[in-house]
Amino acid sequence: MDQRIAFARAKDKTSIAYALSGEGPPLVRAGTWLTHVHHDWETPIFAHWLSFMSERHTLVRYDPRGCGLSQGDADAVSFEDWVADLEAVVDRLELQTFPLFGMSQGAAVAAEYAIRHPERVSQLTLYAPLVTGWRGRSDPVSQKWQAMHQLVLTGWGEENMAFPAMFAHLFLPESSPQTRQWYAELQRKSASKEVASRFLSVVGDLRMFRRMNQIRVPTLVIQIARDHVVEPRTAPGVASEIPGSQFVSIDSSNHILLEDEPGWQDFRNAFTRHVPGAAAAPRRDAAARERIAQLSQREQKILAEIAKGLNNREIAGGLFISEKTVRNHITSIFDKLGVSSRAQAIVLAKEAGS
Repeated sequence: MDQRIAFARAKDKTSIAYALSGEGPPLVRAGTWLTHVHHDWETPIFAHWLSFMSERHTLVRYDPRGCGLSQGDADAVSFEDWVADLEAVVDRLELQTFPLFGMSQGAAVAAEYAIRHPERVSQLTLYAPLVTGWRGRSDPVSQKWQAMHQLVLTGWGEENMAFPAMFAHLFLPESSPQTRQWYAELQRKSASKEVASRFLSVVGDLRMFRRMNQIRVPTLVIQIARDHVVEPRTAPGVASEIPGSQFVSIDSSNHILLEDEPGWQDFRNAFTRHVPGAAAAPRRDAAARERIAQLSQREQKILAEIAKGLNNREIAGGLFISEKTVRNHITSIFDKLGVSSRAQAIVLAKEAGS
């Protein structure tokens, strides 16, 4: 599936890579453990996830700072930075309301965003939520994380794949050796030893459980019943804290559900019920093309640049015009198309096949 990769700037000027794929209203996935917006499509671990979430939505996903194509300096990555990365991408795309999906520690990021911006989150999905860190705890899952944090410091990034393979076995215990090898290689492509270690340290200090009762948006909490990454009892506890939340348990030990296991269809069904905007696929129709045909050639060119994810400064530089002229053209484009944001304009352009 085609995707468009572009970049947003967080408040501290860190460059955050994000990708758009699919058609329809936006669906945002919060940044999670060691992703790469380019290489994720190449693996049997994430390809079916991305395809499903792009079927009836414009999927918005991004690499957290330090990962993938985002800026690589991770000296001072914090939980606040993770939230700022999500805010930067959403603000860059001028999204007004949207479903928000958070997996693993991305669930903590998504939950915090929903607490701070409840008016913008239409539905919240917390999948295998990792909201309380391992530091200072003695349960078996936490002990595994503590041991792996030490091992990452000594072996990550070496030619010997034993160290990233540990994570593959933890995340995907019911998978083939080839699938685990794919995952191990993806992790090494996505982040350096320093970034992996820093991410584990931030996860170790997570203390979001106590804030779950402040969520005021429709929320679905999904448990992986035999999870080796997140203590399985965490998800029911999270659901019990969130007023009016729904809870679904999926029978699997794979933290990341694989396409050929029954739990994957269970997830698809639960998610589709929770996010009703996914029920109707958009059409590429003549009406959208007619609306775009109202634009001048210059306006159509600017719309095409917007669809690539370029900002006003980048568009102005590429067309050798001023940013003020670009802003004026965009105002005219929005008026003619009857939209109020870049994201809506991009969706309309895609419906028209542009």
